Amino acid sequence: MVALVVVLALVGSQADRRLASLETLQRAPTAPPLRELRDGLRQVASGRTVYVPIYSHVYAEGGREQLLEATLSIRNTDLDQAIAITSIRYYDTDGQLLKEYLEHPVSLGPLASTDFLVEQRDEAGGAGANFLVEWAAETAVTEPLIEAVMVRVGGNQAFAFRSPGYPISRPGDQAQRN
Repeated sequence: MVALVVVLALVGSQADRRLASLETLQRAPTAPPLRELRDGLRQVASGRTVYVPIYSHVYAEGGREQLLEATLSIRNTDLDQAIAITSIRYYDTDGQLLKEYLEHPVSLGPLASTDFLVEQRDEAGGAGANFLVEWAAETAVTEPLIEAVMVRVGGNQAFAFRSPGYPISRPGDQAQRN
Protein backbone atom coordinates (compact mmCIF):
# COMPACT_ATOMS: atom_id res chain seq x y z
CA MET A 1 0.00 0.00 0.00
CA VAL A 2 2.81 2.43 0.89
CA ALA A 3 4.50 1.66 -2.44
CA LEU A 4 1.29 2.50 -4.31
CA VAL A 5 1.03 5.86 -2.51
CA VAL A 6 4.67 6.66 -3.36
CA VAL A 7 4.12 5.77 -7.04
CA LEU A 8 0.95 7.89 -7.21
CA ALA A 9 2.76 10.82 -5.58
CA LEU A 10 5.60 10.58 -8.13
CA VAL A 11 3.18 10.36 -11.06
CA GLY A 12 1.21 13.35 -9.72
CA SER A 13 4.39 15.37 -9.26
CA GLN A 14 5.49 14.60 -12.82
CA ALA A 15 2.04 15.56 -14.17
CA ASP A 16 2.19 18.88 -12.29
CA ARG A 17 5.60 19.66 -13.82
CA ARG A 18 4.39 18.81 -17.35
CA LEU A 19 1.29 20.95 -16.88
CA ALA A 20 3.40 23.88 -15.66
CA SER A 21 5.71 23.57 -18.68
CA LEU A 22 2.71 23.45 -21.04
CA GLU A 23 1.24 26.56 -19.41
CA THR A 24 4.55 28.33 -19.97
CA LEU A 25 4.44 27.33 -23.64
CA GLN A 26 0.88 28.62 -24.02
CA ARG A 27 1.57 32.17 -22.79
CA ALA A 28 1.53 34.87 -25.43
CA PRO A 29 4.78 36.75 -26.08
CA THR A 30 5.38 39.55 -23.61
CA ALA A 31 7.22 42.17 -25.61
CA PRO A 32 7.67 45.50 -23.86
CA PRO A 33 5.19 48.18 -24.91
CA LEU A 34 6.30 50.21 -27.90
CA ARG A 35 6.39 54.01 -27.86
CA GLU A 36 4.02 55.57 -30.39
CA LEU A 37 5.43 58.13 -32.84
CA ARG A 38 2.39 60.36 -33.18
CA ASP A 39 4.35 63.07 -35.02
CA GLY A 40 6.09 60.63 -37.38
CA LEU A 41 9.66 61.03 -38.58
CA ARG A 42 11.27 64.38 -39.46
CA GLN A 43 12.95 62.80 -42.49
CA VAL A 44 13.42 59.30 -43.88
CA ALA A 45 17.00 58.33 -44.68
CA SER A 46 16.48 54.57 -44.76
CA GLY A 47 13.70 52.03 -44.60
CA ARG A 48 11.98 49.21 -46.43
CA THR A 49 8.90 47.13 -46.85
CA VAL A 50 9.60 43.53 -45.85
CA TYR A 51 7.52 40.50 -46.91
CA VAL A 52 7.42 37.74 -44.26
CA PRO A 53 5.80 34.37 -45.13
CA ILE A 54 3.64 32.91 -42.35
CA TYR A 55 2.25 29.39 -42.18
CA SER A 56 -0.95 28.83 -40.17
CA HIS A 57 -0.62 25.14 -40.98
CA VAL A 58 1.50 22.60 -42.82
CA TYR A 59 0.53 19.19 -44.15
CA ALA A 60 1.77 15.89 -42.73
CA GLU A 61 0.70 12.28 -42.32
CA GLY A 62 -1.01 11.91 -45.68
CA GLY A 63 -2.19 15.48 -46.10
CA ARG A 64 -3.58 16.15 -42.62
CA GLU A 65 -3.38 19.80 -41.56
CA GLN A 66 -1.06 20.47 -38.64
CA LEU A 67 -2.02 23.83 -37.10
CA LEU A 68 0.85 26.14 -36.17
CA GLU A 69 1.34 29.15 -33.93
CA ALA A 70 3.38 31.93 -35.54
CA THR A 71 5.40 34.72 -33.97
CA LEU A 72 6.50 37.67 -36.08
CA SER A 73 9.80 38.92 -34.64
CA ILE A 74 11.23 42.37 -35.40
CA ARG A 75 14.75 43.07 -34.08
CA ASN A 76 16.52 46.39 -34.42
CA THR A 77 20.14 45.41 -35.11
CA ASP A 78 21.50 48.96 -34.97
CA LEU A 79 23.76 49.68 -31.99
CA ASP A 80 22.93 53.39 -31.71
CA GLN A 81 19.76 54.40 -33.56
CA ALA A 82 16.07 53.66 -33.09
CA ILE A 83 13.92 52.67 -36.05
CA ALA A 84 10.26 53.40 -36.66
CA ILE A 85 7.92 50.56 -37.47
CA THR A 86 5.33 52.34 -39.58
CA SER A 87 3.02 49.48 -40.55
CA ILE A 88 2.43 45.79 -39.86
CA ARG A 89 -0.25 44.22 -42.05
CA TYR A 90 -1.34 40.57 -42.02
CA TYR A 91 -2.69 39.05 -45.27
CA ASP A 92 -4.31 35.70 -46.05
CA THR A 93 -3.43 33.18 -48.77
CA ASP A 94 -5.52 35.14 -51.31
CA GLY A 95 -3.77 38.44 -50.54
CA GLN A 96 -6.72 39.87 -48.60
CA LEU A 97 -5.87 42.10 -45.64
CA LEU A 98 -6.88 40.39 -42.39
CA LYS A 99 -5.46 42.71 -39.77
CA GLU A 100 -3.53 45.97 -39.36
CA TYR A 101 -1.46 45.58 -36.19
CA LEU A 102 -0.52 49.24 -35.68
CA GLU A 103 -2.71 52.33 -35.44
CA HIS A 104 0.32 54.66 -35.34
CA PRO A 105 4.02 54.24 -36.12
CA VAL A 106 6.06 53.01 -33.15
CA SER A 107 9.70 53.38 -32.14
CA LEU A 108 11.97 50.38 -31.63
CA GLY A 109 15.14 51.36 -29.76
CA PRO A 110 18.72 50.28 -30.50
CA LEU A 111 19.10 46.49 -30.14
CA ALA A 112 15.46 46.24 -29.01
CA SER A 113 13.02 43.69 -30.33
CA THR A 114 9.30 43.12 -30.39
CA ASP A 115 6.98 40.37 -31.54
CA PHE A 116 3.42 39.80 -32.69
CA LEU A 117 1.50 36.55 -32.30
CA VAL A 118 -0.80 34.68 -34.67
CA GLU A 119 -2.39 32.08 -32.43
CA GLN A 120 -2.65 28.43 -33.42
CA ARG A 121 -6.45 28.57 -33.41
CA ASP A 122 -6.37 31.44 -35.97
CA GLU A 123 -6.66 29.61 -39.29
CA ALA A 124 -7.81 32.63 -41.32
CA GLY A 125 -4.43 33.24 -42.96
CA GLY A 126 -4.03 29.80 -44.44
CA ALA A 127 -0.83 28.12 -45.58
CA GLY A 128 0.13 31.12 -47.75
CA ALA A 129 -0.42 33.94 -45.25
CA ASN A 130 2.09 36.76 -44.92
CA PHE A 131 3.00 39.95 -43.13
CA LEU A 132 4.11 43.17 -44.77
CA VAL A 133 6.27 45.13 -42.33
CA GLU A 134 7.27 48.70 -43.14
CA TRP A 135 10.08 50.36 -41.21
CA ALA A 136 11.96 53.63 -41.55
CA ALA A 137 14.73 55.61 -39.85
CA GLU A 138 15.82 59.24 -39.84
CA THR A 139 19.47 58.25 -40.38
CA ALA A 140 21.25 55.38 -42.08
CA VAL A 141 20.93 52.27 -39.88
CA THR A 142 21.75 48.59 -40.10
CA GLU A 143 18.86 46.54 -41.47
CA PRO A 144 16.56 45.11 -38.80
CA LEU A 145 16.12 41.34 -38.61
CA ILE A 146 12.50 40.55 -39.44
CA GLU A 147 11.38 36.93 -39.45
CA ALA A 148 8.65 34.58 -38.29
CA VAL A 149 8.94 31.48 -36.15
CA MET A 150 6.27 28.80 -36.49
CA VAL A 151 5.76 26.27 -33.71
CA ARG A 152 3.62 23.22 -33.07
CA VAL A 153 3.59 21.49 -29.70
CA GLY A 154 1.44 18.44 -29.10
CA GLY A 155 1.74 15.39 -26.90
CA ASN A 156 5.39 14.43 -26.69
CA GLN A 157 6.26 15.99 -30.06
CA ALA A 158 7.18 19.50 -31.05
CA PHE A 159 8.69 21.21 -34.05
CA ALA A 160 9.58 24.74 -35.04
CA PHE A 161 10.94 26.48 -38.09
CA ARG A 162 11.73 30.03 -39.10
CA SER A 163 10.71 32.01 -42.12
CA PRO A 164 12.97 34.96 -43.03
CA GLY A 165 11.65 38.29 -44.24
CA TYR A 166 12.39 39.43 -47.80
CA PRO A 167 12.88 43.15 -48.54
CA ILE A 168 10.59 44.12 -51.42
CA SER A 169 10.96 47.91 -51.57
CA ARG A 170 12.80 50.97 -50.28
CA PRO A 171 11.40 54.43 -49.52
CA GLY A 172 10.69 56.22 -52.78
CA ASP A 173 10.52 53.02 -54.88
CA GLN A 174 6.80 53.53 -55.53
CA ALA A 175 7.33 57.15 -56.61
CA GLN A 176 10.06 56.08 -59.06
CA ARG A 177 7.73 53.53 -60.71
CA ASN A 178 5.00 56.12 -61.39
